[in-house]
Amino acid sequence: MKRITQWAGLGAVTALAACALPADVSDVHTILGTRATSGTPFTQALFQEYQAYTKQQTQSEVEWVDAAETARKGLRAGGGEAVLPDELSMRKLSAFTAPELASARDRLMGYFNGGATQRVPAAAAKAQVAFDCWLEQEAEGIAKGPCRTTFLTHEPMLKKAVGVTEVAVETRRNFVVNFTLGSSELSAQGQQTLKDAATAQGQMHAPIVSVVGFTDTLGKADANLRLARHRADVVAAELTKQGVNPAIIAEDALGESNLAVTTGDNVSEARNRRVEVTLTGPAWAHGGYGGYAYGGQGHGWGGYYGANGYAVFFNSGSSQLTPEAIERLKQVVAAQKNMKPKSVTVVGFTDRTGSAATNARLASERAKAVAAEITKLGGTATVVDARPGQAWGMTHDGRARRVEILFDY
Repeated sequence: MKRITQWAGLGAVTALAACALPADVSDVHTILGTRATSGTPFTQALFQEYQAYTKQQTQSEVEWVDAAETARKGLRAGGGEAVLPDELSMRKLSAFTAPELASARDRLMGYFNGGATQRVPAAAAKAQVAFDCWLEQEAEGIAKGPCRTTFLTHEPMLKKAVGVTEVAVETRRNFVVNFTLGSSELSAQGQQTLKDAATAQGQMHAPIVSVVGFTDTLGKADANLRLARHRADVVAAELTKQGVNPAIIAEDALGESNLAVTTGDNVSEARNRRVEVTLTGPAWAHGGYGGYAYGGQGHGWGGYYGANGYAVFFNSGSSQLTPEAIERLKQVVAAQKNMKPKSVTVVGFTDRTGSAATNARLASERAKAVAAEITKLGGTATVVDARPGQAWGMTHDGRARRVEILFDY
């Protein structure tokens, strides 16, 4: 379905009028407000990826019919079903793109049949949803789009033989930080809670740290949403200070929504003035894959994509390279000299906060900073590109604030 140009928010009347049925909207709302509580590590990871892609389709791309199909697949995965990647027959493809997609799907099914969904469930789920997205993009005339890149950069992970001696288990730890009325200042107890959360993350190697801000119902809804955002920002900053990689922090704010204690409007309730921190994802008891599927030597979602590329991450609103990023780029240059790729592409990204102009500038500045550092370290960057605002996760997802360095052989 082509994009709807009119948009007034999730569930908007304009979206319904365009061609989405009430059942489509219902399925989208259901997946966005649901958590997978059963199934294997792969089906739970698949649910999370389809959930994130549904959110992107509705809020960024505004593709309600496609989003409803994605939501239905996600809900099936959330119920424990190992949903298969989309068939090529589901889309109208050109004769030029079909062979590559057919080959990619065959390879993907080969990895799955070879046990990739058990060895690296989160990477397998990411690759499957990236393939479905790639298929959709090609059908809409988006040649060699970002979903193709995501699929190809995750594919090497599925090939990797991982020395796992115990099965993966779904881990989840929850922490709650409360705030005084109208405040976003951390108390001593709040700081200790976040210290405990950071310690737990280091022990679990959880690939995702969700930070969500809330308020009570006292005051205006828009002011409460801003306050919830500020509280989430403060918590995310403190977690980073405590050693949590900002790249794995997925931040959001819900304001008066999802009250911990149900109240009427304009009611002060201390238990609703909170930020919830959730550590979640398939973690391995043993094994040589950084503890979880997205990691490279235990460094969270990011950094190493296999033989095809790397990523470095940035703090919100910044294009300054962190010491960790510079160390990662030293590995990039060493790999470049060893593997001798034909070209090296550097692509800057942002999350979806801020204006389009600011994000375009920031994505370009990040890419240029990385390219300059690679050159300084003795490597080369053949192509420098920027794709602001391209992210699957939450609007403030730390994994979106990155630069990818991709090797082409």
